[in-house]
Amino acid sequence: MKATSYSKRLYLILPLFLLCAGCKKDFLNVEPPSVLTGNSYYRNATDAEAAITAAYASVRNFNSDNYAKIMEAPLADIMIFNTQGLNLDSWSLDPNDAIPDDVWQGAYEGIFRANLVIQHVPDIVMDETEKNRIVGEAKFLRALFYWQLSTVFGPVPIVTEADPSDPGKARVPNSPLSDINALMTSDLKDASSILLKRSQYKTSDLGRASKGAAQALLGKIYLYAGDYSNAALYLDSVITSGEYQLMPNFSDLLITDNNAESIFEIQYADLAGQGSARVENDYPQGQGGFSNLLPTQHLVDAYESASGAVAVNGRDPRLFYSVFLDGDPYDAVSPVFHSSWTPTGFAKKKGSYPVVRTNNANLGRNFPIIRLADVLLMYAEAANENGNYPEAVDAINQVRERVGMPDLPTASYPTGNQDEIFQAIVHEREVELAFEHSRLNDLQRWEMAAQVLGPSGYVSPRNRYFPIPQQEINNNPQLKQNEGY
Repeated sequence: MKATSYSKRLYLILPLFLLCAGCKKDFLNVEPPSVLTGNSYYRNATDAEAAITAAYASVRNFNSDNYAKIMEAPLADIMIFNTQGLNLDSWSLDPNDAIPDDVWQGAYEGIFRANLVIQHVPDIVMDETEKNRIVGEAKFLRALFYWQLSTVFGPVPIVTEADPSDPGKARVPNSPLSDINALMTSDLKDASSILLKRSQYKTSDLGRASKGAAQALLGKIYLYAGDYSNAALYLDSVITSGEYQLMPNFSDLLITDNNAESIFEIQYADLAGQGSARVENDYPQGQGGFSNLLPTQHLVDAYESASGAVAVNGRDPRLFYSVFLDGDPYDAVSPVFHSSWTPTGFAKKKGSYPVVRTNNANLGRNFPIIRLADVLLMYAEAANENGNYPEAVDAINQVRERVGMPDLPTASYPTGNQDEIFQAIVHEREVELAFEHSRLNDLQRWEMAAQVLGPSGYVSPRNRYFPIPQQEINNNPQLKQNEGY
């Protein structure tokens, strides 16, 4: 049930650990006690494990229906249809909209849960290595939630203490982005010094935050802040670690859980109501879904023409693996996709094929938050800004080679100077990471949103950030609304 205010949601304790029952991975299967009593709950290693499990459960907000809507629907590449939030297509944003408020509350819920771990687990008498790892995971998660909040809403309150006895401590003013960045980088440096490498985790623990995940997110934060030297340093450490490899088949990326390319992904449970409902939501109406978020002609046109054995219908094969086009294979019930099934003539295929007619059941497919191709393209961007042009082009080409696309330079994407390489990166991120909630953040940080999204209704500077939910301002008068709202 949706909470009525930011502070109320932030300080709900008792239900926190109950959300985690039935999760797929062993580390998510810790059984919480039936009665929790605030600070007195944190007694032993089992309690510590239950606490970090609760924090992980909040990561599912990164692929919630509402987060997907605000990150995808405002794009020229995607339109929202047949669901709440149609105003997002035209950037008609209002502080009273429930969708951004849900994202706000979900992120602060995760921060609260991470804060509980950071505050209380160090005092538990337990194995020190395990204790440090759990605290490191909580710091990674706290940074991840603040990254989500700051990219969507800009300056937001920093809350690093979870005190159920005094909800007023959560009613603090907006913090400058520089302070939020400082907290995130501090948390991630601590986490990267503590956490295990992916290869050091048991199979049952795959899905936990790893050293590579902390370094990748740290590199992303430095990149977003324009610190390209540090961005390149940390992103390169992930690339050269030997822990991750590009998947040979692009089509497997959002289908095979915890694959070799995955650096951090949302872990879903194989139980009804606990999994990735968005797969079903994006299927066409009449074919087992609701046709909510639909690719547009703008996205289809972004994929290059191609030739040779790897091309599919004369195009970059990523188009075939990402978007249902008229005449594409569909499933045994309806063998061929028809453009008449959706208003745009297209439907999302990435992560949704082979088609499973779910009838409201859960597919349990994980969703990537960070993967190696994303890191390679971020490294290319940092290297380009640092003047390391050959390294930038090589990183881009690694991503292209995986799908058989020709190396740069090409006629469409020359690489003779920094701006040409940047334009190649812009293109590559659009087609490689479609539907993975990256495009809007990219356009915003590149200051390209007004140019690309202006025809959709984007107005600068008003739409640089989403409005802080009015409900949160009503409950915390110290909050200042974003410009233009």
